Amino acid sequence: MKVNKKIVRVNYAELLYIEALSDYSVLVLDKQKLIVYSTLKVLESRLPATQFARVHRSYIVNTKRIDAVEDHILGFGKHEIPVSKSYQEGFYRRLRGA
Repeated sequence: MKVNKKIVRVNYAELLYIEALSDYSVLVLDKQKLIVYSTLKVLESRLPATQFARVHRSYIVNTKRIDAVEDHILGFGKHEIPVSKSYQEGFYRRLRGA
């Protein structure tokens, strides 16, 4: 991924989720956050669909790193990510099948 004009290798196992903010995205890893000047749509196309899922217009999550699911909130340690209505059915169906 390109971060601050440098190409940085990101270990998918460390990536918790990606959040879209304005014209850039924030990759939230175990121990750091990286800013990437790319849209979620572009990032989603580059990530393995077996491991990552879009759950909101502003979030992509690593399904292997979800700690808790309560109502329509996903827990990643101290982080909580909402699952929007438009993504709920497909996401929960996929989560049950995985």
